[in-house]
Amino acid sequence: QKMNNMKCWKFIPIVAITLLFSCSKSALTVEPENRTVPEGYYNSDQRIQQAVIGGYVDLRRALLANYAWLMYGEARAGDMNPAVPYLNMVTNQELTADNRDVAALSDWGYFYDVIKDANDMLDIIDEADNEALSTYQRNLFKGEALALKSMAYFYIARIWGDIPSAEKNNFGKRLTNEEAVTQAALWAAEAKGLLPWLLLNDDGIESTALSAVRFNKTAVTSLLAQEKLWLGEGQSAYDLLTNTFTAATTDSLSGFGISTGEDRRTDLPQDPQNSSVMRMSLNRLNAIYPEGDARRASMFNISASENTATLIIKDSRVVELLPKREINLLFAEAAWKSGHLEEAKNYLTTAATGATEDYAALTEETFAAALLLERQRMLAGTGQRFFDLIRFDKVSAYIPEFTDADVDKGAAWWPLSVNSMNSNSWSQNSFWSHP
Repeated sequence: QKMNNMKCWKFIPIVAITLLFSCSKSALTVEPENRTVPEGYYNSDQRIQQAVIGGYVDLRRALLANYAWLMYGEARAGDMNPAVPYLNMVTNQELTADNRDVAALSDWGYFYDVIKDANDMLDIIDEADNEALSTYQRNLFKGEALALKSMAYFYIARIWGDIPSAEKNNFGKRLTNEEAVTQAALWAAEAKGLLPWLLLNDDGIESTALSAVRFNKTAVTSLLAQEKLWLGEGQSAYDLLTNTFTAATTDSLSGFGISTGEDRRTDLPQDPQNSSVMRMSLNRLNAIYPEGDARRASMFNISASENTATLIIKDSRVVELLPKREINLLFAEAAWKSGHLEEAKNYLTTAATGATEDYAALTEETFAAALLLERQRMLAGTGQRFFDLIRFDKVSAYIPEFTDADVDKGAAWWPLSVNSMNSNSWSQNSFWSHP
């Protein structure tokens, strides 16, 4: 459902979804049915959950098709080197190249599908009879819908800059990057009040496997902190993290990622984190992780003969997006940006276990570079690197193809595909209009 084709919705397209979550397996299998849902279809918790899972399906398509989460993040920044024919076009910033895969990455349609799914879910949940959903289910499903919508808008804003609204009250309105992320943060904050720390399985037992691939309180708090930091609201992020992650919540934390598995409607990589994808050159590894850094061995399989280092994936069934290990990095940044430098250094030191550097001597002037480096090291494979370069205003410093003037014209944002601009008033930003 592309932006130019979006409408206000009355009838909801559906995919029949089998969600396989257990302690041993957490794969998502999708069986599409091209039909319109009849009125009154969503009359049970199972059918309503079916609609909820559709949002995760489209988020998975948005991020896994063409290895998009890496292309928007570490691949574009030159860290990861997936063995795909279009890699050089991405790393060389040739993002308007005449290539089908690059053009697909320039299309924001799947992200807007997530937003449509979420808005449909919210309507369904609001209209559901009290008998259809328990209080836990109603809060969970609503929280998931809000979190998915928040994440989709946040991705679109970080990838393309200013974006169109897909909300009924201002449909098609041009949102500045700040306006879009501000609204995304409001939805994440609402979701935080609804989502549990750990999700329950069908037997009413807390499930770590289920919590790893669906939104939970840890994940949406991390998402909200990211959004606050993107907006420059360091004190707000600090208060959020300090009030949410306490000693009492330590045992309840859970990250969030995209479940891998078969999608019968769309051609997605079945093993998106294999060794040919999650790899960097040995020269790059040495530049990021110096000799003596314990993360070299704990995070990578290193092959000197092949001149490559392959990221060790602890669970190939989940592509991590909001890992627990980011929490101390978020605390460090929020503390630093709210005037708590000593506290920020302690959080960074804790996050950077295994580093060779002594971060106790950092100053206000040197802290940013150390934090950016540790985010590069600790979050490899999560797709955040290029977004960090934008947020820290370091794109031209790390991407030789761009000058400061290029960035001012919009070079850091990804260009839009012709399809995304077709039949609407949207246009390419100034840099990509005249590359």
